[in-house]
Amino acid sequence: MGTITDFKWRHQPRLDSDNAKLLSYIQDKNLHRSQDKTVLIINALTAYYLPLALYSEGNYSRERLELVFFDSVNAIANHLKYLCTVIQVEEGKVNRILYSAFGGVATEVDNSQELAPYQMPTPDTEDEVDNFELQMWNLAGITTDSEIF
Repeated sequence: MGTITDFKWRHQPRLDSDNAKLLSYIQDKNLHRSQDKTVLIINALTAYYLPLALYSEGNYSRERLELVFFDSVNAIANHLKYLCTVIQVEEGKVNRILYSAFGGVATEVDNSQELAPYQMPTPDTEDEVDNFELQMWNLAGITTDSEIF
């Protein structure tokens, strides 16, 4: 199994800060019955930083790094789709941001599709969010070696 790493972190944000709300959300077991806070944190960090961590090691093949990178992109994309559903944001708006970030020129976007004003969720959408299969949106497609964080 190998040696383990012990990672300790202490963070004490102001109670009225966004960081405090974030950490409270992560620790709320009623919201995350299928996952504990460590899994939530590791999944997010893995999607965001694992490709860079492996790259900085310098011991991984180009193919391995690319696979890990694409796993991260997939995990982040799935999370964005989940956020669009929960927060009621049109996926097209996110597509335009991503298109622009990856070299698309804003003038190339079809301007005939003006951004629609925000509409409250319909009962069907609320039901879809309430009955979401959270494992489907889980970032767990990416794993790390046996390390304790």
